[in-house]
Amino acid sequence: MAHKKKIDQKTESIPYKIEDAMKITEDIFNLSRENEYNPGAFVHGLVFALEATQQSYNIPQQQLANIKRGCRRYFREVASSRKTNDAP
Repeated sequence: MAHKKKIDQKTESIPYKIEDAMKITEDIFNLSRENEYNPGAFVHGLVFALEATQQSYNIPQQQLANIKRGCRRYFREVASSRKTNDAP
């Protein structure tokens, strides 16, 4: 359950690798499949978790925007790479 009060802690950037984020993503999707969540409820829950995390840890909007742009760029590059590899 999300924190009911804001956590008083520094929001310093702690280094991590993209592999760490991908592992968390994999764990979340495995949990979704195991519990057979409704896809709409699953997405809604992810949005709730994002909002709760942002508010609990006081993450600035600009930082989240940068993370989202980085994720979109990553998936575009993966899709582009797949198209290139699949081309005859």
